[in-house]
Amino acid sequence: MTMKQHFKYLFVTLIFIQTFSHSFTTKAQQDQMYISYPFMPLSVNPAYAGSREVISVAGIYRKRPLFSALNVATTTQQYFSFDMPIAQDKMAIGFQAYNAGTVLGNINTGGVLGNLGLYGDFAYRITLPNDGKLAIGVQVGVTQVPAFISTSGAGVGSTNFNSSLGGGIYYNNDDAYLGVSMLNINATDSYNRPLFVTAGYVFTIDDDFKIKTGALVRKQSTNIGGKTSIDLNATGWINDKFGIGIWYQNTGSDLSDKAILGSLQVQLKKFQIGYAYDFAGTNSTSLVGNEGFHQIMLRYEIDAGNGKSGVFRYF
Repeated sequence: MTMKQHFKYLFVTLIFIQTFSHSFTTKAQQDQMYISYPFMPLSVNPAYAGSREVISVAGIYRKRPLFSALNVATTTQQYFSFDMPIAQDKMAIGFQAYNAGTVLGNINTGGVLGNLGLYGDFAYRITLPNDGKLAIGVQVGVTQVPAFISTSGAGVGSTNFNSSLGGGIYYNNDDAYLGVSMLNINATDSYNRPLFVTAGYVFTIDDDFKIKTGALVRKQSTNIGGKTSIDLNATGWINDKFGIGIWYQNTGSDLSDKAILGSLQVQLKKFQIGYAYDFAGTNSTSLVGNEGFHQIMLRYEIDAGNGKSGVFRYF
């Protein structure tokens, strides 16, 4: 396939997605999907689709334990992602979904704040020297804007299903990655159009121990000023079987709380199991107190016909 044909297919795809996105209302929304990115990088960059070069299915269950005070009962969230390479690894497709709900106010007299999202991803991948891959990705989906429902059944406000359009660029090789993306491009409020920059590198200490490092910068802008947040994470992998990590999420674990998380991951052939706990929410004005989240992740990978399912990947 010639370079001219490559650009033709990419152009047609972009036009289709742009047209589709305008078939829905384009009110602003704050997407909760991105907070799952340490376990699911696809949530912040659609160009990540297919980068593991296998059929990858992952799910996350997050839960904040019952809080005894009057200002919150509990929060539960479920995330799902699927992606795979197609067309001899030259393209990739993906799908994401999440469901999140928080009980606010007194457990007997309060209400439920919940939202959900469904997203489709497409990436066009270009092979570069030194085992590098450069991908251009697009994302289109629908996000439900939260509505507060009291325990008596009465609603406050309205529920809207808004379109979501995003795009990104992602480069990776065996040791490093770099990505730039913007989600909710069509949101009318610039604060809800975050720009993400991600980068990471794997340091080899010896044959049995490697350290995967990563950083995420999120830039949000408003008419009265902008906000830039930086996340850092590092995971030490022992024999590519056990990973112990620490994450600092300045972008927030939930409802804008900054957080420090500890994680544990275990690789079992085609399965990977992960657990993380949110040790500290530092925003004292949060509606949900300072109790941490438990996160459980399960990933299963299937060969996509290229014989690469047995290759361990750090990202």
